[in-house]
Amino acid sequence: TLQAEVTRQALAFLDTLHRHWGEGPERLRTAVSGNIERDEQDKLIFLRNIHDHGVLEGYEFRQDSLVRGQYIVLQRPLNGLNEFIGYYTSLKQVLNAVYGKPKLDRIVWNNDLYQPLPDYWGVAVMIGHLRYQATWETAEGTITLELTGNHHSKLFLEFKSAREAAQT
Repeated sequence: TLQAEVTRQALAFLDTLHRHWGEGPERLRTAVSGNIERDEQDKLIFLRNIHDHGVLEGYEFRQDSLVRGQYIVLQRPLNGLNEFIGYYTSLKQVLNAVYGKPKLDRIVWNNDLYQPLPDYWGVAVMIGHLRYQATWETAEGTITLELTGNHHSKLFLEFKSAREAAQT
């Protein structure tokens, strides 16, 4: 059920981006729930939780126009060794169904210590030994889904306009 909730909220984030694309920050302040963590001229960041996990939902603006969004789930506390791999896999399946096969789809082992032990791949992610990444190109921009770690696992979903993607 937690996996379904993470997927539901991530998809709601993408829906919010699509509905408010090109609009200014004042519109997002009323459309997005959660506590505002940072409110600057070109950035608006909300903070909330999915059960015990922290969620940062950020929106970036250029000339008062929404051009990029980031949705990040931080693993706190550890509920299961492969919990975040499940979140990544579930969200990736839904994105595949909506956007088709990703342009980039990779699993990178920086240290293969845990590679023969699939039950501990979540630990490998958490300590930075394993990283998952998928990228989809759409007419509007680029969607990136990543699972990384550095003491905690981090599920990262980003959508940026085609113009922003070309500049980075």
